[in-house]
Amino acid sequence: MIHRIKFVKPLDDLKILVVFRNGVETRYDIAQLYNKFPQFKQLEKESELYKAIRVDVGGYGVVWNDELDLEAEEIWQHGVRTGTVYDVDIKLAVAESLIEARNSIGMTQKELSESAAMYQSDISKIENGTANPSLQTLNRIAQAMNMAVRIEFVPKK
Repeated sequence: MIHRIKFVKPLDDLKILVVFRNGVETRYDIAQLYNKFPQFKQLEKESELYKAIRVDVGGYGVVWNDELDLEAEEIWQHGVRTGTVYDVDIKLAVAESLIEARNSIGMTQKELSESAAMYQSDISKIENGTANPSLQTLNRIAQAMNMAVRIEFVPKK
């Protein structure tokens, strides 16, 4: 599964608080990068740069500037879960589910768009959580992947 970031916040102790699109909140210590990537020590000295952290386009990581960035997978694998899990926006939940399903069968967006007779840009919008696909569209996408759509109502956490 590819983990994507929804939100990032710098904390006072050179740790960052990250919320992934699946709702999981994680705390990541930047100092653990110093041995492998000494350029991250720059963040200790330049607090304005440290505070300038933002989620990159698509949520695949976080960036400070053109030289300093950190992949979402690194944060997911080496961060510490805080125990907080946020409700996930329905469009982001659909997006994550589609990405996971498509990746599980090794299909690209282009291949899916051709199989579902849709524009690739429409698949991309759904996967980015910016589209609001109809149930018919979701069913067409599922059929193109030889899968079924399952929608369920569950109690809130």
